[in-house]
Amino acid sequence: MSVLDLSFEELMEMASGLLANPDSMGAIHEANDYVNHALYLRPLEGSAWLLKSQVMSSLEDDPSALAAAEMALRRLPRAAEAHYTRAAVLADLERFPESLRAVGRSFKCLSEEEGWLEEDLYFLKGALLDVMGREEDAVSTFEKGLERHPGSEILRGGLEPIRRERMRRHLRVIDGGKRGTPLM
Repeated sequence: MSVLDLSFEELMEMASGLLANPDSMGAIHEANDYVNHALYLRPLEGSAWLLKSQVMSSLEDDPSALAAAEMALRRLPRAAEAHYTRAAVLADLERFPESLRAVGRSFKCLSEEEGWLEEDLYFLKGALLDVMGREEDAVSTFEKGLERHPGSEILRGGLEPIRRERMRRHLRVIDGGKRGTPLM
């Protein structure tokens, strides 16, 4: 069956499937072909632009990923996932303050239907705060996320390196003797 014979929904499903379990860069390029054709069929479909952004991120084309995320936001301005996708791309571009603001907008737009995204939002916010040198805020964010998602491995994984670094800073090296003095 040719790509031209597939419906919009089939194209999106094929692209999503390839992106979820890519076995090679070829699979990601194939996903890109599917999503491009889906966008040809429905250029105003926000979900297709979101998927396009994810594909471009997988291809490490961050400027194109950001452009696709912006297109998705024009069509889905109240969708938490659209703001989250933009925030993730901005983080990849090391535009951390902008990314943090996008995470905040995503939290504000979070609906019950998008509740699955909350854990990832806490992780991204905590990671951004950490990389921006706002350690206390990062710890607080990870802890708040863990209160809401106590079994979250990604939130624990974000918090533990900060805790270990704090412990390391508080440990003092004890001078073991005078320099130049032989041990025996």
